[in-house]
Amino acid sequence: MIEQLKDLPATVVGFRASGHVTKEEYDTILIPAVKKLADNTTGKINYLFELDTDLSNMSAGAWYDDLKIGLQYLSHWRKIAIVSDQDLVNKFAVFTGHITPGEVRSFKIGELAAAKKWVAE
Repeated sequence: MIEQLKDLPATVVGFRASGHVTKEEYDTILIPAVKKLADNTTGKINYLFELDTDLSNMSAGAWYDDLKIGLQYLSHWRKIAIVSDQDLVNKFAVFTGHITPGEVRSFKIGELAAAKKWVAE
């Protein structure tokens, strides 16, 4: 399930993924919110994604939409905070930071408050 985080500044869009994550949730929750932020700001996106589920719980369609939204807004990313206790996810975030415009940082679940603060700066 994807839920949009509501306790973020208007310049940040954030989500929490838990349990099983589907393409439909990306299509109806995540993608419209990212698009709205990109359209209503200077075009720069500050993005927080808390992955509080195992990677295997994301459907193939969700993975595809994740890649698609990343590429669609490639030049718009300003800051991306990935929050997860999975080492593979955090290593991938570091790798992504080398090829994505903007800044990318990974945080552990217990560092969620720090991630919110960083992405909002």
